Amino acid sequence: MARGTAAKTTSRDERPTVGLTRREARRAELLEAALRVIRRGEGRVAMEDIAAEAGISRPILYRHFGDATGLYAAVADHFCRALLARLRRGTRDLPPGHGLLHHQILSYLTFIDEDPNVYRFLNRQVPPDRERSVTHHSGFSRLVADSTAEHLRTAGWGKRMSLAGADLFVGGLEAAASRWVEERTCSAEELADRLTAVLWNGFVHGGMPLRSDPAAAEGIA
Repeated sequence: MARGTAAKTTSRDERPTVGLTRREARRAELLEAALRVIRRGEGRVAMEDIAAEAGISRPILYRHFGDATGLYAAVADHFCRALLARLRRGTRDLPPGHGLLHHQILSYLTFIDEDPNVYRFLNRQVPPDRERSVTHHSGFSRLVADSTAEHLRTAGWGKRMSLAGADLFVGGLEAAASRWVEERTCSAEELADRLTAVLWNGFVHGGMPLRSDPAAAEGIA
């Protein structure tokens, strides 16, 4: 898995540099240095570790990120943008329903499987002074929940029930994924199949209009 992970995460970090100011380009380079340190998974990541990786002094790193909270925010933003892009990929032809739910779950699991140490960093090394979401453990899970709520509203759910269903979906998925990252009892595909069956059954009995995906609903209900 290590060889495959390296190949995938390298392409994820490739960003166009055209149009970036010199300061923005330098900040992007330092962020990549931080991600290299995090991905090695050698324990708690300190600012001096990243500065050493980048071959600079800590004051220069502070100049670009402010402090550990600013660096964490930059890593979280990088992770969230890449995750949301993955979740949106290939959804255009999927109607709200079983197929879309399975796509989102499998995309989420395979994404963190490709970058498990960054996922661990974001879950474990939250700076004490970082503002937390009042409704979700991590900022990226809130973004995924909001996106999921939009899909549920499209499927015919009301606004409040869409938010409740989306929070249940993302909260359960995040908890299952966090355990799975540490305790690999099955493949991403097997876990996605199981979680999709459980969640879709709950959505259907909770009021999901069957017209959104009748064949899938009948298959597992």
